[in-house]
Amino acid sequence: MIACSNCGKICEGTAWQCECGSPLEVQCEEPFRVEKVKPVSSLWRYQLYLGTECKVSFHEGMTPLVCIDNCYYKLDFLFPTGSFKDRGTTVMMSALSKRGVTDIVEDSSGNAGASVAAYAARAGITAEICVPDYASRGKLSQIEAFGAEICRVPGTREDTRKAALKRAKKVFYASHQWNPYFLEGMKTVAYEIAEQFDWDVPTTVILPVGSGSLYYAVYKGFRHLYESGIIDCIPRLLGVQTEFCTPIYSELHDYTPKPGKSIAEGLLVEHPPRLKEIAAVVRTHGDIVLVSEEEIVAGLKKAFRMGLFIEPTSAVVMAAVEKLSPEGKTVAILTGNGLKASQEIGELLHPI
Repeated sequence: MIACSNCGKICEGTAWQCECGSPLEVQCEEPFRVEKVKPVSSLWRYQLYLGTECKVSFHEGMTPLVCIDNCYYKLDFLFPTGSFKDRGTTVMMSALSKRGVTDIVEDSSGNAGASVAAYAARAGITAEICVPDYASRGKLSQIEAFGAEICRVPGTREDTRKAALKRAKKVFYASHQWNPYFLEGMKTVAYEIAEQFDWDVPTTVILPVGSGSLYYAVYKGFRHLYESGIIDCIPRLLGVQTEFCTPIYSELHDYTPKPGKSIAEGLLVEHPPRLKEIAAVVRTHGDIVLVSEEEIVAGLKKAFRMGLFIEPTSAVVMAAVEKLSPEGKTVAILTGNGLKASQEIGELLHPI
């Protein structure tokens, strides 16, 4: 069952937005039971709680959790397309494939577009990906290689979204920011973390925040485990934004973002669809921290020295770990592979 997060109206089929303009959510009424977890080494081990059957998959998920210098790192950059977005895409595309969708459009700064393009190829679905003209060349090459049509949009990330919505009047809008099934896939990182800690939870989970889908989904996953009696508490969820794009932080504080462009391109989402819902979770279960460009670069270099080749967007998490030195058992989620931004990384390491 899919319902509006605002008015509660029940929606059917492939709906991605309520008539009132609010985002939708899959309502999981099945209590989580450890004994019902499938014996498969992928996120589809939790299929009972994802709202659809597995139809479009590369057996993704169950990424490593490694401890380095007293912090656990969840290596979500080790997905088939090199980004955590595969979690949501496999569930979203499985749901769309089941319902016979054949043509889609998506807007993305790069990672989600590459993920949707790959899974569309897997499903035999025609995909168009709208990207901002500042997107990394590596990500554009991925999208193109998978056979999707690229539409480069001048301007901001918001301009890219508007271009996709215009195209969506003719084809299905498979938005990673709006689609309720995408959100279901993202919550599996909470299930995996709990399972990897033998159904215990860390004190703090640190994660990057762009549209906030990951933040809200992680909360949703931990809440499901908590309400099912599997875990004793919901961890403190610490979201990280760049100083140049702060919609969720600004919702909670009287703050105007600094003018400029961040190297954390994946976080430049000006109008998150679930802004109100995410802000409500932050107030009760976590916080949002801002990091500077200098801190992001320092975090990126620290990751490299640890043997973790991540992209600049993921480095905001490294910056937050360094900046806050959180106490207790901490998990930091690393979301994107450095190979996606190798040219940009080279320029950062060897500036002209």
